[in-house]
Amino acid sequence: MHREPMITQGPTPLLDRPALVHALDQGSLKRLTLLTAPAGSGKSTLIRQWLATEPDRPAALMTLQDLDRDPARFFARLAQTIRAKAPDFDSSAFTPFDAGSHCTPSTIAEALVHSLAPIDHPVVLILDDFQHLSHTPVITDTFNRLLDHPPACLHLIIASRARPALKLSQLKLNQDMLELSARDLQFSSAEAKQLCQSLGNATVATNTLDHLLRITEGWITGLRLALLAAREQGVETLDSFSGNQPEVMAYFGDMVLQALPSSLRSLCLQSALFDRITGSLCDQVLKHTGSSLILEHLARQELFLMPMDHDPGWYRFHPLLRDFLQTRLAMESPALIPALHRRAVHWFLSSGDYHQALKHAQSSDDAVLLGDILETAFGIWSREGHFSRILFWEYRLQNSPLLLRTGVAVPLLCTLILSRRFHQASTMLERFRDAGPRDVSPDHHRVLLRFLQLYLELFQNDNRFIGRQDYQDLVQQSRLYDIFPLSLCMAAYHHLQHARPEQALEYACQALEVLKQSGHHFMMDYASLIIALCHRSLGRPGQAMRDIQGAYLNMPIDGAARILRSTAMVVALYDQNRLAEANTLCRELLPKLNKTSAIEVIATVYLTHARCLFALGDRDKATYILGKLEHILEPEKNRRFISHLIAERIRQCWLNGARERVEQAAVRAGLPTMLQKGDWDTPGTYSEYRERLGLATVYWLRATGRKAQAGRILRLLARELADTGLVSRALVVSANEWLSRDDSSRNSKEALDALIQHYGLHNMTRNLFDEAPGFGELLAGASDHGLVLPDNYLALYGNLVPESARSAAAVRPDPLTLLTHKEQDIYRCLLGGLSNSAISQQTGTTISTTKWHLKNIYSKLGVRNRTEAVLLAASHDPANTDA
Repeated sequence: MHREPMITQGPTPLLDRPALVHALDQGSLKRLTLLTAPAGSGKSTLIRQWLATEPDRPAALMTLQDLDRDPARFFARLAQTIRAKAPDFDSSAFTPFDAGSHCTPSTIAEALVHSLAPIDHPVVLILDDFQHLSHTPVITDTFNRLLDHPPACLHLIIASRARPALKLSQLKLNQDMLELSARDLQFSSAEAKQLCQSLGNATVATNTLDHLLRITEGWITGLRLALLAAREQGVETLDSFSGNQPEVMAYFGDMVLQALPSSLRSLCLQSALFDRITGSLCDQVLKHTGSSLILEHLARQELFLMPMDHDPGWYRFHPLLRDFLQTRLAMESPALIPALHRRAVHWFLSSGDYHQALKHAQSSDDAVLLGDILETAFGIWSREGHFSRILFWEYRLQNSPLLLRTGVAVPLLCTLILSRRFHQASTMLERFRDAGPRDVSPDHHRVLLRFLQLYLELFQNDNRFIGRQDYQDLVQQSRLYDIFPLSLCMAAYHHLQHARPEQALEYACQALEVLKQSGHHFMMDYASLIIALCHRSLGRPGQAMRDIQGAYLNMPIDGAARILRSTAMVVALYDQNRLAEANTLCRELLPKLNKTSAIEVIATVYLTHARCLFALGDRDKATYILGKLEHILEPEKNRRFISHLIAERIRQCWLNGARERVEQAAVRAGLPTMLQKGDWDTPGTYSEYRERLGLATVYWLRATGRKAQAGRILRLLARELADTGLVSRALVVSANEWLSRDDSSRNSKEALDALIQHYGLHNMTRNLFDEAPGFGELLAGASDHGLVLPDNYLALYGNLVPESARSAAAVRPDPLTLLTHKEQDIYRCLLGGLSNSAISQQTGTTISTTKWHLKNIYSKLGVRNRTEAVLLAASHDPANTDA
């Protein structure tokens, strides 16, 4: 006779446990609550019931898994979880770098304390399944230190199947912790009776129930399994139970499976192969029908399946039941398992879940299939910028020959290089070279090797790479292969970093077109960022801003390139003096930066954040951020950004009036030694590293009253910059050189006229005000002597210039209304940047006539030269940002 499955009996309600909920309430007044009990004892259920009593409670729940044994991943998740419930959590005080491989538990704990300090209300942090961290002393030691000196706002709840390796004796002695064990979580006789009634087993005798409580030791899941099975098989089956818990578990499993129809039984057994399941997966891979409805009914039993949070329609088995079902499937149908894994591969591939596809390919024991999926996944992940996923599988398949397949090795090596794992990349590159051309032609293999070697050199030590010229040959040789767009980007990056922005722009624009065709979305944004930086360096900040803002506003919600576009936006906002917006975006970015982020991105965000904080008055925090950046950077590998850090640190110390700290920073950076050795006596080849150290030395000298020495260094830097196209950098050096003159204030109008005439007012952004301390005063002096600034400039930088300059612009008439038609034509040519001879050709007048017209134009407009004429026009044309 056909027997209806248990799932038709309706949902099993959760039983309220008010005494335990009250205990958690009392425990929240202490530092720590510890729940230690085996799987299925009701720890997670109790926590959910407690949270439900006060839904608005600021409680951050974090359910752990095996992957969280990686400290960087765990602490990144921890910060994200806390911040979601406590927005005042200071993301800049605790970032993924605070849990790096070289960080000690005390350092991590200190950073956590700093990040929690701004929170002025109680916060509960719940770590469920803490047993996954049992072999990670860095994490457990961090929590030991955190419990020694906890922030006032924090209460910690830890739920674990095993007692964690935490030092709890002092907490116990001070009665500052609550501990609930398996005994505390056991069902009482009254609760067992209530469970019987909820499951429709009201006829179970008291002595039978007591017997069941003894052999299950009040284990909630065991009781449920037994009573559900008895509902189908009869309550008399409960009297025959005996043995220890594993045997009972096996018996329960048998009873559960026996109570199911054969088709539903096979569904449960086979679906236990998956980390999580959904209806369409079961229908297509397991060849079932109507699986969605069946899974929904099973989940209502609150026994077999648990719904996935925030993922409707997906479920997972209770871990113990899943282990049992997998073991049973291996006993009954071992030959079926590889086939199911292979089917699962194709299902997950079709749904775009390459991680699960790889897991099932690995479990299928089909090396060819695994290699093919690796090529597909690594190719897609590298094009989208998901480098952490590539590194996860590199770790999982360490030293596997599959990693030497060309389609796997190339994206993996690029990922290792971009993630600054240079030693690992070098070792693997040797293995790839020794393996030879297995699946490509010898010429293709040779070009790939050359590209990867140069790529490694460029990012590992770009100062050594500066003399390289053979990358140009590589660009030509790679045209036939898929590394061509990457070679173009490499060439563009190389030119940009070595003061050749015109060449960098040419390569980057070419790369962008090729990348669009090949679908390299991440590198498209990388090329776009290079293009924007080139425009900025070439004195076209308006064009750079338009490009950056357009890309930022149109970026996908969850794309890996968000970090690149957001970083570019940070710089654009900062340049426009929108410091609060730039600072907020920096705070959003800091928790997202990790070891797989480009070093340029990391340094840019940290340095800009420090500048914004300093300008906004939070100077101690700015110092703290610079210290964190120094901890991240490796001096021997990141000399270029170390020089930025040195210059910014000395600048801030100087403007803080801390002369002693200026001296200390200068000595620590070796600046006095460089000065004594004569490093600044003769011009050298321009490099960003040398320029920033030169500026750091200038700040140090100006802070200590040695303007003349500072001026000599600046004139030398100006000569080195003269052969580059770096307009914005040359302006910073020139402005500092004027400020180092003893008569700079007296001749401020002359200085501004010269700077505006040569570089253009549009290049005088917030960056100049910061990197040339005193430029605001120079501008103030010039305005006192008649300099009138345009409205659109004042709209951005009005808070950095004097009131007199802001009020003067309002009384000037529209210049075109004062001129004749011919003069208007000549004036427009002047505004277009044409020389006198070019204006003559354009308007059909002689040069002498053109000069005569210009003299009349200057007289009518009340200006003395071209510079003032341009400024006057700009004040009536806010759209003219790059003229």
